[in-house]
Formats: sequence, C-alpha cells, structure tokens
Amino acid sequence: MRPVLTQTAVLTWIGTAWMSCASAAGTVETGPLPDLTLQHFFSDGWTDPWVKRSRPEGAPDLTLLRVQSNLLLRSLRTDGFIEQPTAASGDSRVSSVTPLVEYAVNRRLMPGFFVNYQEFDHSSGGGREGWTYGGLVRLQLVDTANTSYAFNFKMAAPNSGLGEHQTLTSFALAGWHNLRPLGLGRMGLYWHLQEETLLGPRVPGARQNDLTYDLSLAQTWTGAGEPLGLLSTFVETYAKTDLDGHHSGRTVFTLTPGVRTTLAHHHVVMFGVDFPLNDPKPYDQLYRLTYIYSF
Repeated sequence: MRPVLTQTAVLTWIGTAWMSCASAAGTVETGPLPDLTLQHFFSDGWTDPWVKRSRPEGAPDLTLLRVQSNLLLRSLRTDGFIEQPTAASGDSRVSSVTPLVEYAVNRRLMPGFFVNYQEFDHSSGGGREGWTYGGLVRLQLVDTANTSYAFNFKMAAPNSGLGEHQTLTSFALAGWHNLRPLGLGRMGLYWHLQEETLLGPRVPGARQNDLTYDLSLAQTWTGAGEPLGLLSTFVETYAKTDLDGHHSGRTVFTLTPGVRTTLAHHHVVMFGVDFPLNDPKPYDQLYRLTYIYSF
C-alpha cells in the first residue's frame, strides 16, 4: 500500500503544479532579442522579462535527457526511467519519477523545485521505496543566436526511505553551440561539466565527490509548426568519475541515443535508452521517458 499512496501523492503534486503553472503566460519574442554576454553579466538581463529565443533558421536549443540544460525555461517537466539492474545487484527492476517545475523570472535567473520517487524490486521478492525533494538555480551566462552557456546549482535532500543520510549538492557549467555556421544543417552540440558532493555522515571509504561530463549531438528534422514539431534525434555520451573513496578514479561511460518532438507547440516528449560501455556496469540498460509542458 505504501508505494500506491506515495505515487498518488506525487501525481497530486503534478496536477496542482500544472494548474498553477498553466495560468502563467510566457513572454513572446516580437523582435531581435539582445544578446546576453558574460562581460555584461551584472548589468544586462536582470530587469528584462523572460523571453525564449527563437531560432527558425538554425538549430534549436533543446533540453535533452541527460546533459545539463543551458537555457532558462518556464515549464513543468517529468522525468521517468525503468532500469534493468545487473544480476549481481540482487534487484529485478528499479523505477523512478521526478517532476520538476522551472520558472524563469527574467533573462538571467531561473529557480526550480523537484520531487523524486524511487522504487527497487528485489529478485527474491519484496523491495524498498522512498521519496525526496530538492531545488535548483540556473544562471544564464551567455545567450546569443549561436551560443548559450548557463551555470546550474542543485541540492537534493537525503532519501530516508532508501536509507540515505547525505545531502547531494552539485555545480555544473552547461553549453550549447549551433553548428549550422559550420555547414552541418540544423545540428546542435551540447556539453556539461558537473561536480557532485555528498554532505553528511558516510562510511569509511565511501565516495563523497564525483565528476560527471556529457557531450551530445542533436539533429533537428522538422520545423516548429509541423505536426511533429522540431522532431530531433540525438545521442548523448555521459561519464561519471569517482574523485575519492575506495574506487577513486573509476569512470563509467554510457551512450544514450534518443528522439524528441513537440506536440501542439507546448508538449514535449523524449525517449532514450542508456547503454553502459565499460565494466563494471552499473546496470544492463536503462529506459528513459520525459514529458515537458512549456508555458
């Protein structure tokens, strides 16, 4: 009964957030949007209303599955995954759902809030589940027609239902580049570099700090006004390196091919599959599904 009640609470939270967010009207770009640069970070953009930059001729700047986002948004995003664990883990399935509200207050600053529910099913029967919550702040460093950089800070509380006692904090620099000027059509290059730290009590030899990095390419095949708007295929290369603990220096590489499209201008759907590339594998495969409502 506990998983049912928890999932019901999560779904109730999604509905409440959707109703409050759907009533907010986003600003529409009506002319050339002034560039934001790092040189004028403290002076430009802070008093400007949020506007999502349109790029009808070049590659659109998209949010993908794993790479950290480099642009400010007003959206309700829900990420879910189902993992097929390795036989050595003792689990038969791991599932997770994470609703996230992002709300840009101007062209430089965007706070966000999320909850996460996760469930482990044991191959021998039984299992465990739990939920947690957290927040994030995104700062737009650069926003031009062909380049976007952002700084992300995130904090997540321990998931006490899963026996966790540490708070996760992370700092990330994320970027996007339009490759059309290089003659590569509507293709975008995405990347991030992120440092994660676990704060709180830990057992001797456990990891406290790690580094994640991602390099992704996305090709867009359709325009924004078509039935499958901004239909894009992408591939993400993601890696995570332990910086301390008994396995300091160990790196896990994964490859995530996926597809993304927009329906009725506001509804984004993404799907992808993670494939670990080296041993020891954290899992066999992991299936990701994301829904985003933009407002």
